Amino acid sequence: MRSLVISAVACAALIAGIGFTGSYDALQGLAARKGFGSYAYVFPIGIDAGIIAMYALDLILVWRRMAKPMLRVFAHGLTVATVVFNVNAGALPPQEDPLAAAMHGLLPLLFVAVVEAARHMIIKTNRLSLASVSDRVPLHRWLLAPWRTWSLYRRMKLWGITSYPQMVAMEQDRTVYRAWLQHKHGRRWKRKAGAEALLPFKMAAFGLSVDEALALPQEQKDAEVQRATTEREGIAAAAARAEEQELEAEERAAATAVRRLKIAAKVNTAEHRIAAETAAAEAESRAAEAAATAQAKVAEAIAKAEAETAAHSAWLTAEATRRQAERTATTAERTAERAEQAERTAAEVEAEARTAAAHRSAAEDRKLAATAMAEVAASERSAAQDRRNAAVADGEAAEHLAKLRQAEEQTAEAERRAAEHRAATAQAEAAALEAEDLARLTARERAERKSARMILAAHAALPAGQRPERPDMYAVSLEEVGEALRVSRTVASERRQAGAELIANGYTG
Repeated sequence: MRSLVISAVACAALIAGIGFTGSYDALQGLAARKGFGSYAYVFPIGIDAGIIAMYALDLILVWRRMAKPMLRVFAHGLTVATVVFNVNAGALPPQEDPLAAAMHGLLPLLFVAVVEAARHMIIKTNRLSLASVSDRVPLHRWLLAPWRTWSLYRRMKLWGITSYPQMVAMEQDRTVYRAWLQHKHGRRWKRKAGAEALLPFKMAAFGLSVDEALALPQEQKDAEVQRATTEREGIAAAAARAEEQELEAEERAAATAVRRLKIAAKVNTAEHRIAAETAAAEAESRAAEAAATAQAKVAEAIAKAEAETAAHSAWLTAEATRRQAERTATTAERTAERAEQAERTAAEVEAEARTAAAHRSAAEDRKLAATAMAEVAASERSAAQDRRNAAVADGEAAEHLAKLRQAEEQTAEAERRAAEHRAATAQAEAAALEAEDLARLTARERAERKSARMILAAHAALPAGQRPERPDMYAVSLEEVGEALRVSRTVASERRQAGAELIANGYTG
């Protein structure tokens, strides 16, 4: 085969060379006779080069499966022109010397035959590689059953069935199927069989076999189910994408809100610290003022009581001295009178009466002195009570200062715990987000886990004595969940419930 190919190519080149040489001489002489002048020497080259170019381009495009029929038309036109020019290039007209005319036109026709053979080989090779070459219908079938053969040939060409045995097998199956339906249903088998059973005959015009036609209804049902499934999946995917975008927007809004809350928390902490310091300073000032006032009142009360006691004592002493002097003088006078009137009994009785009166006056004086001493004691007790009240005020002021210091310590401790809790929460949130990114969770799953972490954080923030055994999802309100996730109350309730279920299943943040 290789030798045949080499021989064919060599002979084709030889034919082309001889043909173009003879054609050049004939066409050059014809052009010179027709008055082309010097152009007569290049005119044959243009014609022959055009033929080679057109045929070469046609073969290249056919080989590349990009056939352009117009090139072949141009090439054939140029070949016909060359043949006509060569036939008329003889010494005599073709009518007078037909043999010479045939000899001039034979070689160009041989070149065209070689090119067409090459073109046919290329087309056939391409069709074989593409499995698009149709088998020929035998001639005896056209003679024995022309109409049915035409229908068979038409279906082969219309629907790209290249195998004649395959088409014959399909026709045979359809004939057997028709005979089976007639045997099964009797004379009116077309009415009794039903539309679905008659599908192979309706689909025969479209190149379908019996099995393919009978499988059509189920295929259509499966296709409809597949379309519905695809549509539902598309809707679900679109909803998931929309929800994902919404959750991403909510996450960005939540991050902004968290940042704002952190700034607000810093401001509130500073305000509370300043308010506590101001309150402590005011309390210390009030305590100092109260202590100074109490000490001043105590000193004033003591001084007043001591002055009153000293004045009253001096008055009592002077009054007692005066009364004693009066009693002494009275006694001396009465003694003188008794001496003068010793002899008179009446005078003695009167003296005794006066003595008794003096005794009664002395008793009254002693009673007044006792009353004065009682008043002095009461004043001293009042001063002592004032001193005790001042001491109590000092103690209350000290206790108030101690409470203020304890409140400051508790505030500082609470701020420290809040800072530690915020740091731990931020660290846990960052670790959880990193884990979620590694796990490639959906936006819904991330929202559920964020709700679970909010519940765990609220549980951890409770004092140890008030903390329940298990985290309670109601420790976080729907407003907090909705604000953190940027969702409605209904969605927030679903996310909080899902977070509680995650915690119940062992999720720890």
